[in-house]
Amino acid sequence: MTLPSDLLLVEDDVLLARALQRSLVAKGIALRHVARCATATALDGHFLVGVFDIDLPDGDGVELARSMMRRGVVSRVIFYTACSHPARLARARDIGTVFFKARQYTSLMDVLAPRQGHAAAAPSLH
Repeated sequence: MTLPSDLLLVEDDVLLARALQRSLVAKGIALRHVARCATATALDGHFLVGVFDIDLPDGDGVELARSMMRRGVVSRVIFYTACSHPARLARARDIGTVFFKARQYTSLMDVLAPRQGHAAAAPSLH
């Protein structure tokens, strides 16, 4: 059973996931974190946004995101990844926005939890 959350984070890097979780929870966003495709696949319920790593230890984050959208578990998909494979990135861009871990943390946070003065510029979860 899934607890009510605004956002599903599928990220195998535990330290990165904790940092994202702290930042988002501080901005009032309810978040559920899982580290594996198998765990994400078993979830039910609904999330407004799914943030997926593309390279997961037990599967492909793009296919996972596509499946979860098809099942109605997530409404919107964002990828936050270090993947550099052009074909995989192209598949990801077909269904969601792609942010790169090494250089786009601030951009990701602006989309997920816009600052007060920037709320009109970026869509929020609510």
